[in-house]
Amino acid sequence: MRTWLLPLLALLPLVVLLLTGCEPRQQIVRGQVVVIADNLLHSEGKDLGDPVEVLEPVAPAADGHRWWQVQYRDGTYVLVDALSGWARWPAAGYQPQLKAKPVHKATPGIAIVREGSLVLQLTPPTELASDAAGTLEREAARLNALAATTGLHPLFSVRTDRQNRSSLLYGWQGDRGIAQDQAVADWVTLHTTYTEPQWVDLLSR
Repeated sequence: MRTWLLPLLALLPLVVLLLTGCEPRQQIVRGQVVVIADNLLHSEGKDLGDPVEVLEPVAPAADGHRWWQVQYRDGTYVLVDALSGWARWPAAGYQPQLKAKPVHKATPGIAIVREGSLVLQLTPPTELASDAAGTLEREAARLNALAATTGLHPLFSVRTDRQNRSSLLYGWQGDRGIAQDQAVADWVTLHTTYTEPQWVDLLSR
């Protein structure tokens, strides 16, 4: 063997290692994101069940990272870095990413609300920690802002019952509710992630 080849052969493992290290890292997939988010919850003693929505990152955030958004039924959000798989809680003032949906015209007459004894319950009554309760209040405010621009009277709120359980509602007005209207339920399922809202009569409880 020619002596000038020996130094090149000695460098071959190093070249292979460098080329391997330059390969782009594979981004995580949805199933991994759910497991990572659940691990963050469990590390703090929280069990919120399965997420109601998992959204892929649409664009890099201000910090340059691309974040998956995992939402749970009580309004809790967990963000998971698309590249590293690192999970974190959203910062204060976080504006949730909304699922892209086709633009629909407001249903004629949907803004007319008739008084009654019913409310449309979006989340089941649940005992919430203070941070989760605050998240639910912000969700109600977000939905009211959305309703005001899409033809629905803004009547979303968070109500806490005598058992200290809170739920996200539409139609509660302090001492009365509204009449059942399928157009309201249709608006909720069309514009939000709450796909199974339930009409309940709070005055009968």
